[in-house]
Amino acid sequence: MAVDISKKTTQMIKDLHARESMRLGWYRSFIRRDGQVLRNLRERKSKHQAFLKDLLRKRNLNPAWHARLLYYAGSILGWITSILPEKWAHKIERTLEWWILMRYKKYFKKLRLYADLRTMIEAVQLQKMSHNEPAPDVLHYLQNSIQEEEKLLHSSIPKI
Repeated sequence: MAVDISKKTTQMIKDLHARESMRLGWYRSFIRRDGQVLRNLRERKSKHQAFLKDLLRKRNLNPAWHARLLYYAGSILGWITSILPEKWAHKIERTLEWWILMRYKKYFKKLRLYADLRTMIEAVQLQKMSHNEPAPDVLHYLQNSIQEEEKLLHSSIPKI
């Protein structure tokens, strides 16, 4: 069974875009006292979202069909979280950060394996393959995102 690496990479980019949409929706409708912390989190997620949108644009891809639904779900969750006690909001925030971190790690592991496999095949054949998937920019983005999420999770996430 052959694996279409290009198709897998495309699916992963679309899925990450949809999940970042959900997180962005959560941050945009979440209202708490400490505005600076929230602005920093929104800015970070906006950068992630912009990078993923740019990847979709460069590859001539449409976002996943469920990206808009996840954005709305995130907005609803953010609004509901705003009315919950602060301790619960903090736990929800940590859970969402952990959830997306696990997804990033899973995808990074798979894409790293695909990249190593492609490199190994090219070395054996002594010629470049016709595709460059997963592209280095995707791997770099995932690696940076994992580091950011881990730093945020392992340091005390500021209470929002």
